[in-house]
Amino acid sequence: MRVSVSRSGGVTGIPRRAAVEFTMRGERTADDDAWAALYRAARSQSGEFADRGGPGLVRDAFQWTVRLGRQRVDVPDGTLTGPLRELAERVLAQGA
Repeated sequence: MRVSVSRSGGVTGIPRRAAVEFTMRGERTADDDAWAALYRAARSQSGEFADRGGPGLVRDAFQWTVRLGRQRVDVPDGTLTGPLRELAERVLAQGA
């Protein structure tokens, strides 16, 4: 599974992008298991953000785009919470 994140905006306006790939089925490492569990939690939460009708831009705030496989979720920083935020931040911190 591939998860990619981009975060743009903020005071400096410098975008950051990263992605991770992990195995959901078959032979997996402990790290794959951790990513898969976080992915599942974030995926179940992502519908909350899809129902909001698109992002609301706030001056100098970050805007997040999270791709969970084929699903794309655009979320303003102030409303990104829970497992989806945890996944997005972890991808930016540990992804390539």
